[in-house]
Amino acid sequence: MTPVLAVVARAAAVHEGRDRGPAAARLRAVSGRWISIHASCLRQPNGRPGPTALTIEPAKSAQIAPIIVETYCLTVREQEITRAVARGLSNQEIAAELFLSPHTVRDHLKAVFAKVGVGSRGELVAKLFAEHYGPALHDPAAAITHVQY
Repeated sequence: MTPVLAVVARAAAVHEGRDRGPAAARLRAVSGRWISIHASCLRQPNGRPGPTALTIEPAKSAQIAPIIVETYCLTVREQEITRAVARGLSNQEIAAELFLSPHTVRDHLKAVFAKVGVGSRGELVAKLFAEHYGPALHDPAAAITHVQY
């Protein structure tokens, strides 16, 4: 309940001009699924403050990827290469996109594999994404209502 209250409080602060930025949080439910919480203070048609809207939904991979990648202490360059691998780019394509040699890309990729504890591109993508969505993939009816703080 604490993250929900924090997001609602931030929405109120943003509405009152005491804070800036999104009133949002990402967290992992007891089911293992990642969820995203957003809040926004609404206004009535006459401009007066209205109710606060709260949205709780499954988190998109783009929202949790930074959290997962940060866990492995990847450098900025390693993160760029990891994102490119997740998009399905080859070493040649990554090298061209990042203005690196294919050899440098290969070296960075070896470092990423070592830090994440995998041996291939497929394992890397599975480790970073599939494992975190595993509960939802194996049980689509997994409840999001139980949140672990």
